[in-house]
Amino acid sequence: MNIYIQELKMSVSSAIYWTIGMLSTMLLFMLMFPAISTDAVIMQQIVSKFPPEFTKALGLTTLDLSVVTGFYGFLFMYILLIGSVFAMKSGISVLSEEVRAKTADFLVAKPVTRTAIVTAKLMSVLTNILSQNIIYIIGAFIVANLVADHSFDQGIFLLINISLLFVQLFFVAFGLFLSVVIKKIKTVLPIALGTVFGFFVLQMLNQSLADAKLAYITPFAYYDVSQIIETSGYDLGYLAVNWILIIVFTSLTYFIFNKKDMPSV
Repeated sequence: MNIYIQELKMSVSSAIYWTIGMLSTMLLFMLMFPAISTDAVIMQQIVSKFPPEFTKALGLTTLDLSVVTGFYGFLFMYILLIGSVFAMKSGISVLSEEVRAKTADFLVAKPVTRTAIVTAKLMSVLTNILSQNIIYIIGAFIVANLVADHSFDQGIFLLINISLLFVQLFFVAFGLFLSVVIKKIKTVLPIALGTVFGFFVLQMLNQSLADAKLAYITPFAYYDVSQIIETSGYDLGYLAVNWILIIVFTSLTYFIFNKKDMPSV
């Protein structure tokens, strides 16, 4: 419990900053919606002049920017990027910070199991992620209802936003796994940025090429906004893959951390 509380104290300010960043990005985009929805025809004409591969990569061919859910679906990819980088950063740093600070041997020498250490640190990350999602979703609903000039499906809007949590959980698990596999991590953010943007590029290629096999490689493809809007739900196959990978990466983290030799000062 002491480890959990200490980790929360150390990470809460970072979580607040990233949450504010997500809310600010969402608000900035949503304030543009009234103007774009009014000139939706002109907007579609402009988009039609872009190369087909470019519009497919951005998902502009399947989203109606004149309605709230369609426009929000377009901006949501940027929210996913911010949230995913934060989740990846949190997953990598929460265990590797002890090695970087040269306190790992001190921590494991305490009368607490390594499993308990991982659990406490993981719970602190999940607390931040869940709190972030609750605050963001409430903010997104408030802003969407303020700027919307017509009613929209609140259930679909909620499903789109919940997918942020599922993608973040993947990156938390993957980040934890990398933190115990990579022997020495000097800085966390470059690894988090490189990994997340790598998966995002794969998603853009997937949308451009429409390759079903490629979609399984990147978590950004598991919760396609246009598919959520069209079917009012998630693809069960991708949902299963997402949770299987989360469980596998988390389990491997526990296993490797329990066997890992900790560097001494």
